[in-house]
Amino acid sequence: MPDDEVRADEIEEEDAWGEDPDEGGAAVAETADSATDGKRRNMMLALAVAVLIAAVAGWYFVYGPGKPPPPPPVVEAEPEPVAPEEPEPELPALDASDPFLRSLLAAITDNPDALAWLLGDDLARRIAVATDNVADGISPRRALAALSPTESFRAEGDGQELHVHPAAFARYDAVAAALEGVDSPGMARVIREVLPILDAAYAELGRPDRTFAGALLEALDRIAAVPMPEPPVLLDEQIMRYEYRDPVLEDLDDASKHLLRFGPENQAKVQEAARGLAERLRAGGAPF
Repeated sequence: MPDDEVRADEIEEEDAWGEDPDEGGAAVAETADSATDGKRRNMMLALAVAVLIAAVAGWYFVYGPGKPPPPPPVVEAEPEPVAPEEPEPELPALDASDPFLRSLLAAITDNPDALAWLLGDDLARRIAVATDNVADGISPRRALAALSPTESFRAEGDGQELHVHPAAFARYDAVAAALEGVDSPGMARVIREVLPILDAAYAELGRPDRTFAGALLEALDRIAAVPMPEPPVLLDEQIMRYEYRDPVLEDLDDASKHLLRFGPENQAKVQEAARGLAERLRAGGAPF
């Protein structure tokens, strides 16, 4: 066979096997190694399949139908951020407290007569004086002059039938309505908020035996304790004045008698407001 034909066959065989035919032994050995590697891969694949089947079977046995799913992982919640406490607003000094007090007190009443009284000066000092007066049984007419009625006192009848005219009671309708319309919880809150201002005003009265809070509760209790007279309220005429015929009423202190001038209906409104405020203050704890 010509040499060129042999070389052509060799080239054809090399193309088919990818090896030089002269190195046939190496090709056989390499083929044997490939077979061994294939068996090893088959064994590993079978082992992996077996492990996977065992895992699925185990899951089905533990968490199969009718059994609860695995619990979710526990994730600890992050603590909520704590908002910083807002500093309490700084209170104005006593001499500059009128606008501040006026705004707070006007927010708890819309009565025009009460709002008119708030337009005056030295609100804290007038509150302190009026409170101290009533606590001691003194009429607070001077400290509350802006609330005094413009009409004069009137009586009707004569002799044994002399009594207070209903028009005399009506003079205090506006004041009683103003006190009745005050929001007791709101008033208690305002008093507690501005207590340092009221304490400063009360300290000027020179009463080391009593604080403003103590005087206020005494005043409210005195108002609430005034007896309610049965109409008509009988009078005895004296020189330049009248006296209550009922000795129980006549023996009352001036602050209590001043409340009697309001008349039974208005007196009831004022006493209800006083009791409500005292109750709210005491419920809030010290210093009341």
